[in-house]
Amino acid sequence: MMKLFCIAFIFCIVSFAFADVFDHPLTKESKPLFQSVSQTIAAHEAQKGDFIQTKHISKLNRNLASSGTYLLSKNNGIVWQTKKPFPSTMIVSATSVVQIAASGKKSVLQAGSNATFESFAKVISSVFQGGEDLSEKNFDIFFEGTEKSWTVGLVPKDKAIHAVAERFVLQGGSALNSVTMHEKSGDFVRYEFANVAFPATLTDDEKAFFAK
Repeated sequence: MMKLFCIAFIFCIVSFAFADVFDHPLTKESKPLFQSVSQTIAAHEAQKGDFIQTKHISKLNRNLASSGTYLLSKNNGIVWQTKKPFPSTMIVSATSVVQIAASGKKSVLQAGSNATFESFAKVISSVFQGGEDLSEKNFDIFFEGTEKSWTVGLVPKDKAIHAVAERFVLQGGSALNSVTMHEKSGDFVRYEFANVAFPATLTDDEKAFFAK
């Protein structure tokens, strides 16, 4: 009973987060603070740490969780290393999506084979590039908060992304703390980041993930 209560409580918190931020479209007054936040995130060449992914399946009223480590590289892409419940690695660059099984077998995913993760990757890449990539040309933007604690709502204008994900909620302060992706199906996926670090350069092992 307590477990069910906790799941329902988390679901309510996420639902309220969506409702709140999307009541605050970006305005002339809030735009300077939003741009400052964007520049703070985009200033980091890379971000890495631990993640917890929670996927809510609305039809089953069920949450599925996974966890591991991640690397977001401004110039290279994303490395997603899942440790639980099953080990795997996914590498998303500008040109490909590669999956590495626990056995070490590597396979290149065809376009659209993991549309949810690709949509997430495109939005995160936009966030880390900042500037023109995270602009009103690409998103309907909603924003509230301060530099120390902010929430950004993004509605993609790109039809390919919007077909999978209707809206995104990003929360953070000096770093990006979480991303919630709300899918057209009614499901949502929430990524929470912890033990965040900002390496100035990648290690040789990290660079090897992006080597062709």
